[in-house]
Amino acid sequence: MVKGMNEVIASILDAEKKADEIVKLSVEKSKAVKQAADFDGEKIKNGTVAVFKLHRASAIKEAEKQASLEYDEILSEGKASAEKILSDSADKTDYFADKIVKSITG
Repeated sequence: MVKGMNEVIASILDAEKKADEIVKLSVEKSKAVKQAADFDGEKIKNGTVAVFKLHRASAIKEAEKQASLEYDEILSEGKASAEKILSDSADKTDYFADKIVKSITG
């Protein structure tokens, strides 16, 4: 009976030893998985930040380009308006200058 009991105790001790090994390996593996996840997460974050910076720079360039186009359009419209005013006033100036000259010279 003692021999059978010793075998049971040895079997229990062996099972506990194996369980401790499994726990130890699981802890080591979970640490490695966590480190890999942290590393991958950092890579993803850095990649996202880089992509965001590129998109931001592109959006700024596009906004500047659009603003320049709108500025040129407004400037062109203003120039055309000024030229029309100048042209209209030149016709009126000639008309009134002729009237003044005729009134002086008879």
